[in-house]
Amino acid sequence: MTQSPMTQPPAESLEQAFRAAMRRLAATVTVISTRSASGLRHGMTATAVTSVSANPPAVLACVNRSAALHAQLGLGRQLCINLLHCSQQRLSEVFSGLAEGEARFAEGEWLSDAAGVPYLADAQANIFCEIEALHAYGTHSICIGRVIRATYQPEVAPLVYQDGAYMCTGPLSQRQRDS
Repeated sequence: MTQSPMTQPPAESLEQAFRAAMRRLAATVTVISTRSASGLRHGMTATAVTSVSANPPAVLACVNRSAALHAQLGLGRQLCINLLHCSQQRLSEVFSGLAEGEARFAEGEWLSDAAGVPYLADAQANIFCEIEALHAYGTHSICIGRVIRATYQPEVAPLVYQDGAYMCTGPLSQRQRDS
């Protein structure tokens, strides 16, 4: 009997197999941004972001507890999930660790809303949230935010991360869709 190519090799740990499987999950790259009570801006790149509900509008983001942004999360706090355009790879890299703290905000065109929450003016979309739930799980916290406002650009060209690489997506041709 031959081993199916879809099974986990015996020498590979569950964690290794899980990481390899997740590399096949493409995700839009975002930068989560907020402002601390003392007025400092905080932000980080994240791909573990998804919608939870349309009524009421809500999203979730998974934030590693070792991330500096994690200390800024709290019930009632506001944040913005900035969905990046495919031209914003450099900004993603800066918020992934090329810069620290306030220096990260030197990259891109950042504005602040009426509540002081920083947002990326030329992002694909900005989803402003108020944190309604936080759940610790493993190395991360699952942050659920009630959407209080959303803006978006007319062009749809998100920056996507898959298999350790950045890419852009586009619609399939009609022939590919019909196959």
